[in-house]
Amino acid sequence: MTLSNKFISVVIPAYNEEKRLHRTLNQYINFFSNVFDRGFEIIIISDGCQDNTPKIASLYAKKYPYVKHLNFLKRLGKGRAVTEGFKIAKGEIVGFVDADGSVPPESIYRMIKHLDGNWDGVIASRWINGSNVIVHEPLSRKIASRAFNILIKILFGLKFKDTQCGAKFFRKCALNTILNELYVSDFSFDVELLYRLLRKNFRIKEVPVTWKYREGTKINLVKTSIQMFISVTGLRLKTSKIRKKLPGKLVRIIYGIIRRL
Repeated sequence: MTLSNKFISVVIPAYNEEKRLHRTLNQYINFFSNVFDRGFEIIIISDGCQDNTPKIASLYAKKYPYVKHLNFLKRLGKGRAVTEGFKIAKGEIVGFVDADGSVPPESIYRMIKHLDGNWDGVIASRWINGSNVIVHEPLSRKIASRAFNILIKILFGLKFKDTQCGAKFFRKCALNTILNELYVSDFSFDVELLYRLLRKNFRIKEVPVTWKYREGTKINLVKTSIQMFISVTGLRLKTSKIRKKLPGKLVRIIYGIIRRL
């Protein structure tokens, strides 16, 4: 089955994105309408927003039959927001992109083409040969990103150079095997997603994309870095044989702390 014969689901988690969501949706809708013959859907997850993001998303959902909108009044976090989108996705290929549109639709299309072969998943990368970073992120964010990547390699043995780039797509049949196992709600969700798929022997390819840093990020670098460190450490504990040797109460306390971050 070729790509043109597959239905594509694109999940977009959005937290206070009123200034950037219009542009992103227009870009994706205009491009995808011309390349996905069988069809596609865009699922916007308004994640506890305090601005006009839900209103904008609702307007697009009313205008276009292939745009869906879920509005959560309380903040879920990126991981849970994406997971909620995965649960209702109808596509044979399902993935998510950042609401800022940092990865253009042309790159998304080229990414998904890799799923025509023997790959079960494909992830965007800013740090491999062939990638095209048009506008670089601030140095502090770049340093934090590379440090996190080293930590992930140490803890999980993942060989990807960029686990955090905001564009990832998978065969729905592969995602279905792990949906009920996902629990990380913060930005470390990407790591859990990839790690759980690889543990089930699914094949994931890292591919270069065009990427542009977009102003207007809501991330507090220091706070987020600490949260992600604790989160991935907890994830490693949860998926490690070591946890069986620890007192059950201690493990539950650690999980509780992580879930509240």
